[in-house]
Amino acid sequence: MTSHYPLVSYQPLRILFQATYIVLMVLRLPYYTIISLIPRFRPHKKWSAKQTFMTRVSYWFLDCVSRVGITETLTLNPGKEVRRFQVIPVCVLGVYKGPLASQITKPATVGGTWFPDAPGDDVAAKTVVLYFHGGAFVQGDGRTAQYGSIARYFLEKGSGDAVFSLQYRLSGHGGINPFPAALQDTLSSYLFLLNDLHISAGQIILAGDSAGAVLAVSLLRYIYEFGAAINVPTPKCAVLLSPWVEPFYYDAADNPHRGTDFIPGAYGGVVPQEVKLTAKPAWGAHAYTGNRPKTDPYITLLGNAFPTPVPLFVNAGSAELFCQRIVRWAEEMRGVEGNRVEVHCEEGAVHDTFFVGGLMGFEGRLRGRLRGL
Repeated sequence: MTSHYPLVSYQPLRILFQATYIVLMVLRLPYYTIISLIPRFRPHKKWSAKQTFMTRVSYWFLDCVSRVGITETLTLNPGKEVRRFQVIPVCVLGVYKGPLASQITKPATVGGTWFPDAPGDDVAAKTVVLYFHGGAFVQGDGRTAQYGSIARYFLEKGSGDAVFSLQYRLSGHGGINPFPAALQDTLSSYLFLLNDLHISAGQIILAGDSAGAVLAVSLLRYIYEFGAAINVPTPKCAVLLSPWVEPFYYDAADNPHRGTDFIPGAYGGVVPQEVKLTAKPAWGAHAYTGNRPKTDPYITLLGNAFPTPVPLFVNAGSAELFCQRIVRWAEEMRGVEGNRVEVHCEEGAVHDTFFVGGLMGFEGRLRGRLRGL
């Protein structure tokens, strides 16, 4: 387990580090501008100037945040979401079995945000998307400011009548909420929809991006292994957007997309050759994993296929660092008898365009493929 915060997370070193990093960022801007404006210099021949510029800037911004390594603080205060914010109590402890029965990490009360509005008396008749946000297990809250656009895509382009975006517990340095905290929360939210709101499992769509997609798959694995024992049925289907199938993959040497993505190694992506000696890999992966082995099937999806009757829709960007591994994992799952897996690769897209597409100019064609899920 990563037990200590990075040195630069402590004041006054933090402010000095961030100030220095900002200066270096500003000095890089002319270079980013040049390679963005001249097509032959762009990392990908199909990228626009905006896509090139935003991926470069986003990489270094995220790298700075990752090296400081301070996990976001969450609250159960409704905030701006007001009545759309839902508090989810802990379920009967008997449902948290196997990997979810931790002596250290106990189930806890969590929350989530409803879109487009708080559920009414007719919610049991609706198709609900249960959404798990990305952020390498260390960032994000599932609320409107960050994930309102994703909820809108599911409501407008998908077949969901409502979206419930879970605010699961985030992991962090110093042993903050390690595995299975987030996975306990996904189970709590799923059972809340089933038992408290009486929504049929066949009307629930699991969905998630990046680390959230891992949580969705891990919940499906848990239902496969323990669902019969705790009387939990499987959902309608699952939508997995750029799933982080191998959190402990760091080496960029064999990756053809190491220059066409924005995820730095300090956050949870591949460590480029030029910074490999100084970057501290995968803040999120180490914080979330805790004392579990790196190959744990609930953490590393690649190489750990399992049977599920739930149809899977898997999306990846063809220029993202994890594309090859996502496709390989999807093929592993497809190779299990009875599994149904559809894979869609967005041409020239980076990691998690469903979340960052609007900001970076990778709106893509995925939105139109959600209809009918």
